[in-house]
Amino acid sequence: MEEIEERALGLIRRSKGGILQNQLRLELGVDGRRCAHIVRALLDTKSVGRELVTTGGVRVYLIRFAGGVGKYELLIVGAKFDPCVGCIDECDPVRCARLNKWIRELGVSL
Repeated sequence: MEEIEERALGLIRRSKGGILQNQLRLELGVDGRRCAHIVRALLDTKSVGRELVTTGGVRVYLIRFAGGVGKYELLIVGAKFDPCVGCIDECDPVRCARLNKWIRELGVSL
């Protein structure tokens, strides 16, 4: 992913209800054509979704983060890594106290 695409994805991710494509263009400081290519690349990787909306009588695209996760987001709860990362114990995951504690911190019922 190019740096400009990562910047765009960061802006989209931080916007709560999504961001209008023309506003994204202004935030990135690129022309409309370049912004359309950036959005297309993010759509192709399924990182974002796009919806046609009308604001002030003008039809524009609303770009929303698709909820994908980064490389390590699934391995971290708060500031703690998944206890299985690098673990050398040969245990049964159902009975592993460290794993069960980590899962409880996720708020998942076992």
